[in-house]
Amino acid sequence: MTESHYPQTGPSDPINEAPGRPPAAGAGTAGHPGPKTGAGAASTLLKSFDYKTLIPGALVGAISYVAVLITAILFLILALIGISASNGGNTEIPSNSMLPSGGSTPSPWSLMGQLAVQLVVMSQLGALGSSIDATIPFMGNVHGSASFFALPLLLTAVSLAVLFLGGRFAAKRSSAQSAAGTAGTWIQAAVSGLVFTLLVNISGAVFGISFPVPSVKISPIGAVTLGSVLFALASGVLATFAGRASVRPRAATGVGVRAAVRRAFEAVAVHCGVFLAVAIPVVVVVLGIKSGWQATLSAPLWAPTAGFFMFGLGHLSAVSRSWNFGSAVASSSNTSGSDISFGFGSALAQYGIPGWAGWLLLLLALISILVTSVFWYLRRGPLVGNKITDWAMLPAAFLVAGTLMTWLSSVTGTFDAGSLASGAGSMTLAWWTPFFLMLWGGATEASARYAAPQLSRYVPLAIAYKIAPAHPAATAPTATGPAAVPSAYAAAGDHPAPAPREPMSAPTKRKLGLILGSVGLVIVLGVGAIVTVNVIKGNNGPDKAVNSYLQALQNGEASKAMVMADPGLANDQRVLLSDQIYAKAGKRIDGFEIVSTKISEDNATVVADVHQDGRKQQSTFSLRKSNPEFLDDHWKMESSPLQSLRITSDTPVKTVLVNGQELDVDLAGSVSGSSNLSYPALPGEYTVELPSSEKYLTAQKSTALVTIGAAQAPPTASLKVDASDALKSEAMAQIDAYLAECVKSTEAQPANCPLENYSSSRYSRNFHWTLTTKPTFSMSKDPYGSSPWRIRTQAPGKATVSYERDNSYGFGTAEWKPVTDTTSVSMSANVSLENGKVKLTYSSY
Repeated sequence: MTESHYPQTGPSDPINEAPGRPPAAGAGTAGHPGPKTGAGAASTLLKSFDYKTLIPGALVGAISYVAVLITAILFLILALIGISASNGGNTEIPSNSMLPSGGSTPSPWSLMGQLAVQLVVMSQLGALGSSIDATIPFMGNVHGSASFFALPLLLTAVSLAVLFLGGRFAAKRSSAQSAAGTAGTWIQAAVSGLVFTLLVNISGAVFGISFPVPSVKISPIGAVTLGSVLFALASGVLATFAGRASVRPRAATGVGVRAAVRRAFEAVAVHCGVFLAVAIPVVVVVLGIKSGWQATLSAPLWAPTAGFFMFGLGHLSAVSRSWNFGSAVASSSNTSGSDISFGFGSALAQYGIPGWAGWLLLLLALISILVTSVFWYLRRGPLVGNKITDWAMLPAAFLVAGTLMTWLSSVTGTFDAGSLASGAGSMTLAWWTPFFLMLWGGATEASARYAAPQLSRYVPLAIAYKIAPAHPAATAPTATGPAAVPSAYAAAGDHPAPAPREPMSAPTKRKLGLILGSVGLVIVLGVGAIVTVNVIKGNNGPDKAVNSYLQALQNGEASKAMVMADPGLANDQRVLLSDQIYAKAGKRIDGFEIVSTKISEDNATVVADVHQDGRKQQSTFSLRKSNPEFLDDHWKMESSPLQSLRITSDTPVKTVLVNGQELDVDLAGSVSGSSNLSYPALPGEYTVELPSSEKYLTAQKSTALVTIGAAQAPPTASLKVDASDALKSEAMAQIDAYLAECVKSTEAQPANCPLENYSSSRYSRNFHWTLTTKPTFSMSKDPYGSSPWRIRTQAPGKATVSYERDNSYGFGTAEWKPVTDTTSVSMSANVSLENGKVKLTYSSY
């Protein structure tokens, strides 16, 4: 910049000599010799120094920390209320099967104080971290560590504002401010910064977050790092100094490089402020519409970072993600990758942002450029030179701002468990963001030179004079008309702040207001229509279809889920996909979160984390548009294979109960194993049993859990069927009837009976059988026979047979004599069921 635009001031200029400023070293005043030099001067200074003057600086640091801590607590309370409202009043940390038995995860409400303390440390560039030592079977001692960095930017801004205001308030109330001059101001600021960083980092080190887990040593989770110590100190010193210096008389304008740099960064601040003032509220409102008002309560923790990402995307940069995971134990799960998401096309859809938003962000960036160029033109004034330094000042400021924004908006996480596993992930603005912003700074400079002089004519004079730097008037004001420029802004050999112009007449003002109002109304209505249409379409997006499907599964509404994602099964394969069965399934999915959504033309992919009985599985769903309309794309889920539930029985059964509903299965059974049937099933626990109407069979209930995700083998509900008492009684009754029929026989060897007499039918006659002792029987499964059960003789019975025998044996006259014989009775029988009736097949062995 050319310094000729501004009047030069000498040492006697009141601008350079602030009230109360001590004379330069070695200089004397009337009647007062100059101060001593060397060791004597230092000794005199220490003896005369009043340490009580440091108390205000210490109080500023302490009060600022308390104010920031209270703000952090409020942010956390709002976030937890939002989480609680969106989870049915539950804010508990989900249980983790990885924790040993007895491990506990305390409620976030009970950790409010520690969380707030660590959040304050994170706002000062701290990174959450912890380490763990554990003994794992077959692997020995394992040492691991993890860290997470994400800057709560709003809390950082609050800390700087509180320190600034605290310094300003203390300076106004302290008479030592003017007496001590610049050196005293720096000392007070240093004390404030030192107290602030000590409170931030000592509290963070003392109040770490602890998770007591038996047999595992987890160090308290804390965010204190060297960076947090230095940043809290530097921010405390500089913000407090700026606050104290703001109450001192200021020069009307500044000259030189420092003044030019300050004005350049003011312009960058205006540019960022205009963009973020629109982008951040819009992001919060859109998220509230899409995810419910509960999601907006946590906005103070993430909205500024999201605003920085939107800022980069609107300025044609990109959001970069990278990740890697490696494990020597499960090498198949090793993964790594990265991706870049620009503000145009469908890349933003994975973050839930519609593709058209990129064009609105670009429009907002262009508007911000115009506003900033007008500000820069008024603040700096028109240049009479065309030096390279004049062109480079603003792009350089944009470059520095882009570098800081890229750094401060980054979110990173790492963990390392040695050879067991390690991983890292990050999300940040692309590395070229600062260079792109430098180009935007050049565009702003060009706009300030060529467009802003015309645009500035529409800036109200009152605002223009507040923006333009004041210059001492070289001459008394002579203008008398209503359009005269105040004397403080009159040309004095430097640049003329806003050029004098005749005020607009009332009709011109009305006409201009009508034109601007109409244009503004058209823009508002157009943007509002676009936002409304896309919000409505966003509410009917692919993530909503997946959300409704998973909610139906959670509610046990199988028929509704099948309408949303038809598996394409025949009707006889849908027996388990009814509301009557699935509504009574236990351990259905108990929670889910939509992780990402990617849209590519008429297709979409939605990734969701699904929770079931303490498990978490990431599931991917494919969708396509079905007869899209203006406000609704009618996303339809593609058919996806379901897991199967296998039902087995070691005995033929016709009917079973599944979750209390009767199901015709006609399982044939097998003498050498079990027969089985498989049916597609939704995630949940199914109970299989025999119906109470089954008279002759009994079996214990069997349960099987169909889990989320793919399974190596289908879960099986196995029925171990036994004979009921009724079947046993019926079998014994049939045996009794069978033996009763046998003893009625008049044959020596009754057919198909366990009665035998070896007398010759030629020389024997008139047989009469009597069962004197019944045999006892046992019934058991027959793993190798042709029927489910077999009855065997446990203790043989006895039967007597009376008959007449011809003792002549055919020689001479027949001699018939009565004879009585005794024989053992034993038998076996196969038992089966046919058409609901007990059937015995007898054998004599």
